[in-house]
Amino acid sequence: MKSVCPLCNGLYTVQYNCEKCNTPMEDQGAKVNYYDDYSPYLLDEITNNVDGVNSEKCIHIFLCPNCGYQADYVIERKLF
Repeated sequence: MKSVCPLCNGLYTVQYNCEKCNTPMEDQGAKVNYYDDYSPYLLDEITNNVDGVNSEKCIHIFLCPNCGYQADYVIERKLF
């Protein structure tokens, strides 16, 4: 079995409200995808340990469409 991020793979969605204005935030994807031009194209086996937490978590960036507030949220990977 392989552990995958359920958000990256479209298995489910989560909703966080903005800490500043309480507007629902939008998922901007995994933080690792923003490190350089090639990051979104790398295999999971390479990028899993980049987040600094461990391979069982994936850090996602969420952005408020109303006020522009940005926050990182840790998403637990699931076995599939």
